[in-house]
Amino acid sequence: MGVPDTSERRLNLAQAFNPPGTITGVLVGTYFIFSGVELAPGKVVQMKAAGTYAGYLHSEIMRVVPTYVGLGSGVLLLALVIGLIKFPSVAMGSSVPNGEGVGSFRELREYPHLWLAVAAQFFYVGAQVTTWSAFIPYMKQYTNVTEREAGWFLTGNLILLLIGRFASTWLMQWIRPVKMVAVYAIINSSLMTLALLHPGFVGAMAVMTSSFFMSIMFPTIFCPGCKRARAEHKIGQRPDCYVGGWRSCASPVPRSDCSLEREHRTGLFRRRRSVSIGLRI
Repeated sequence: MGVPDTSERRLNLAQAFNPPGTITGVLVGTYFIFSGVELAPGKVVQMKAAGTYAGYLHSEIMRVVPTYVGLGSGVLLLALVIGLIKFPSVAMGSSVPNGEGVGSFRELREYPHLWLAVAAQFFYVGAQVTTWSAFIPYMKQYTNVTEREAGWFLTGNLILLLIGRFASTWLMQWIRPVKMVAVYAIINSSLMTLALLHPGFVGAMAVMTSSFFMSIMFPTIFCPGCKRARAEHKIGQRPDCYVGGWRSCASPVPRSDCSLEREHRTGLFRRRRSVSIGLRI
């Protein structure tokens, strides 16, 4: 739909309106899941000796329940509203001669750019999910911020993502989107290297800055992979081709947890991860 030459710009502009919902989700988690109560090591020892520490962990973890019930109810209400709205019908023309089918996945082997795009999406979405999921534990482990302060910084990641999409969409008038993605990928690799070599507040800011340069990755990778398939193979122009890559993208997340301290494997760590993973879903 529309001119292929500007497809990346249009899709990036449409995706620019996604971050406000994600930002809202993280803010909800920061205020309603994080209690703001962080015990000193000495206090934890006293509570364990008194047998009250398990109850504390349980009460902290259970803060997730009403938040998710509220979010789930909101999503169901939105689905009901959408279901009741009558949308205009869109006539889908077909360029397939003689009424033949839309092609098969087997025929798409002729289009390596499509499969390369699927592979690129796999690695990109895995990197994005891992980066945002580990951001709060990273700040807790290597800086002195509180949980809620770390939640504010996570919100900063998403604000930079929003700014990056609008700014990059504007720049695509003069810079080829594929070239821009390549430059952004190099910058992000450098930022992640900085975060690994200099853990602390500087590293956390490098991770946060990477969200600006991640902003155009998803839609810009999507477009070239689709539009290089011939018109008669409409199956290559559907997002179904990317589902396998998306469903597998969460696999790097558990691996990233291995580098965290034992403390972060407790219920409190699972609660922290719920803000950055669950609310995004």
